Amino acid sequence: MKDVDIPESAGPEAAAPAVDGRSSRWARHRAQRRTELIRTARGAVDELGAQASMEEIASACRTSKSVYYRYFGDKAGLQRAVGEYTVTRMRDRLEEAARAAGSFEDTVEAMVAEYLLGIERSAAVYRFVVALPPDSGRSRHERHRAERSRGERAGKDEGEADGERYVIQEFVESVTALLAQAHVRHSPAAQRLEEPVLGYWAASTIGMVRGAGEAWMNTPGGAQRPSRERMTELIVGWAVDGLRPPGAPVPEQPST
Repeated sequence: MKDVDIPESAGPEAAAPAVDGRSSRWARHRAQRRTELIRTARGAVDELGAQASMEEIASACRTSKSVYYRYFGDKAGLQRAVGEYTVTRMRDRLEEAARAAGSFEDTVEAMVAEYLLGIERSAAVYRFVVALPPDSGRSRHERHRAERSRGERAGKDEGEADGERYVIQEFVESVTALLAQAHVRHSPAAQRLEEPVLGYWAASTIGMVRGAGEAWMNTPGGAQRPSRERMTELIVGWAVDGLRPPGAPVPEQPST
């Protein structure tokens, strides 16, 4: 069929919608401003501690509390934004470390080392994020979109089942999947775990890593607190070789 030119006098439905340049520029400016506020808030929390109030954060960032309320709604909204910004970057670093590893053991070591480095560098920010109240009913698609766009918080999908979602839980789930992928990638086919056991194992391993890392983070500095390098060695040993403490007796196997 021969193409037919659309005359200039055609109705509005025939023309491409015009792009509002001012709206586009304003949206970009607002997204940039929001990211700037998140970054300065992270710095303020690092300095003031995880219990810092909105007023204290705004004062440290040399802006008004009303600005933060306008962009984030309340303190929980700010915590969620800081959490998405922080854990997305931490997860990206873990993914990069896992891709660069040449074996399963190297993957675990790289991930543990990166995780401990992240919480050691920003312990107050980590606590600020972990203390986040639940965000009920938010879908995984919405969370991913919000993390990647760095823009406004997405709304809720209609018909989604209610459930408590935490930024740190979302991070743990994504890292659990990353560990399971590493096991499949580096293990001979005959030794690979199958679902759902693979998921159980990965979740239990990441749970141990997180629990040990947070306990280490909360231990006052001193001679009794292992260095980050030593703690990495310990956690990797527990994750790869088993959780029995060094030197503990091995129970005798029942005779058959």
